[in-house]
Amino acid sequence: MRAIARALIVPLAVVGTVGVQTVLPAGSVASAQPYESVAVEPNVTPAIGWRQLGLPDRLDLIGSNQTFDTSIPVPEGIGPSMLTGQIGSVVNVINGRVDVLDARGIVLGSIVVPVGVPTVPFNVDISGALITKGRAPLSFILRDNNPTSNSCSQLPSLTLSQLMTTFSGPPPDPTTVAGFLPRYLDQITIGVGPKPSRDQQQAALALVANLTHLSRPIPIRIDVNTSSSPVEGGGPTRRTIAIREGDKPGIAVENPGTQAAVLAITGKGEELLRQVDLFTDRRFELAQTPTASVTSAETDVPTAAYTRSFGELDMAAEAEILGVDTLYVGFDASAFAVGSIDHARVHFIANYTPVTSANASILIRSGSTVLASRKLDESGVLDLNFDLPPETISSNIGLSLEIRYNPERDCAPLTDRITFTVDPKSTVAVRPGSRNRGGFPVLPMAFAPEFDVSIDQPEHISYAAQAINLMGQHSAGPLRPRLTTLDEASGRGSGLLVVASGEELAKAGMQPPMLTTGASVVDVNGAPITDVDVHGPLGVVQAFSQNERMVLALNSTGEWGLVDRSFDYIRGLENRWASLVGDTVATGPAGATASLAVRAGDAMAPQPDLGNGWRWWVWASIAAGAVAVVAALLIVVLRRRRAKA
Repeated sequence: MRAIARALIVPLAVVGTVGVQTVLPAGSVASAQPYESVAVEPNVTPAIGWRQLGLPDRLDLIGSNQTFDTSIPVPEGIGPSMLTGQIGSVVNVINGRVDVLDARGIVLGSIVVPVGVPTVPFNVDISGALITKGRAPLSFILRDNNPTSNSCSQLPSLTLSQLMTTFSGPPPDPTTVAGFLPRYLDQITIGVGPKPSRDQQQAALALVANLTHLSRPIPIRIDVNTSSSPVEGGGPTRRTIAIREGDKPGIAVENPGTQAAVLAITGKGEELLRQVDLFTDRRFELAQTPTASVTSAETDVPTAAYTRSFGELDMAAEAEILGVDTLYVGFDASAFAVGSIDHARVHFIANYTPVTSANASILIRSGSTVLASRKLDESGVLDLNFDLPPETISSNIGLSLEIRYNPERDCAPLTDRITFTVDPKSTVAVRPGSRNRGGFPVLPMAFAPEFDVSIDQPEHISYAAQAINLMGQHSAGPLRPRLTTLDEASGRGSGLLVVASGEELAKAGMQPPMLTTGASVVDVNGAPITDVDVHGPLGVVQAFSQNERMVLALNSTGEWGLVDRSFDYIRGLENRWASLVGDTVATGPAGATASLAVRAGDAMAPQPDLGNGWRWWVWASIAAGAVAVVAALLIVVLRRRRAKA
């Protein structure tokens, strides 16, 4: 991330309150029609929100003549069509436009920055973008006629929101195993029939975990269906998989070349489970035929490690700084594969331009907790050790690095800046343990990599699958569910996902935050402890500690559809599972859902988590917004200093 400019994209021309098209010399020009109408053309998909593509749907642009690079996932056989959104919060842009370029540097479109209106819609034709390895790389550059800026200038800035993309058509109907799962889907349904065997259940849960990890950072919904109806295809952006017991193990596309296509996975016992291993990663793309089979597989459990480098954790940050900038790095605690952690120690190393005639410093925070601070000097090397206190530890841990560099001379040119780079040899050392807040913030790290799953009835496997799907969207490595009985699981210390009635939980000696004891009665085991008759059913999702291991319990007082409503509530949160605090999500008889902290205290503000490189993009956009505020404060301070001189 560059210090002053990291932001992007495209607005459109507006005169007064009426949108008009403005011709510019380079490339095509964005149409002023509202983006809602973009997808009316034949063979063009409806606009798909960037969040569903694994990208943030709000971006900030600060500074001119700066490049921001990103890439849009593109399903095989089609191409991107239009980029749409809203442009607003335009500040200090004179005769501005935004150039949109593809990976070859070809200008796809140029869009005039609006004047005198709070927000306007825009759309950009990106159908000519080069497609590389299933993605369409794009670059965005703000051009304007502002005078040369310095540290006393107010920087030009824009805000883009509601970002969406249309495609030239739906993904082609699958004909091969390799083509069955395109780069973008809305939903995958796994059918196992009304009375799935134990092997079918285990295969279905393992497949949910594999496909969830395979699709990251796109949050595809993956469900398990236990209905007696025949499994049918799901349409252009949905796929259906059937897991069946059969004498001949293998994988085959049924009804190929149609929207009714189904991927059938068959086998018995270990042979059935072995077929699922084809979807451990994108090795399934090697099966460019209608059928395939896995003849052997060796389970490879991720190696536990108590110390990992920033490079191993994908923690990278670099910036050129003048004034104040905030960088964000973070890690997924499940990457250590040691379960819950209650302590972490960071050895932080960074390199920067030696500071001789300026004031420079760094302040490191996690959430609102200050972890370390240091003045930057002529050495050019920063070497710090600090601990992460328990209240800052959750499954996704973020560090904000607030770096200040103020030259001694007033209104320094924008070229007078330092470069700050986080060294990948920095390390994080963790200590396993459950002496932390408990509740949702320790998921999914408490379940990584292997955990037990106990289901009271085969038809309830769909609820366990929803929990695994949501946890897997926020886990650096694939989760490995292990189907077992509640009695067998009670003797192990790994995480436990249990689908059972309150009576069965009580028999197992468990005391969840909310224990259903009848058709409408619930024991709330907080402070105070209460028995409440809600005069109706409940659907509860809750996370708690039991005998030094984490339990995620799903149960209902009879209306299991209310558990579905609880999961729908979690999916509706900005960062889904990672947005939850407390320890209980419960839906009552009226269908309203509440998120509660019965025993676990409120967690720190959720850290953004979209997985891999995309989460750093989110933090970069947050940092860019912070730069705008800090830059304004810096201008005031410098001007006051000059007035006193």
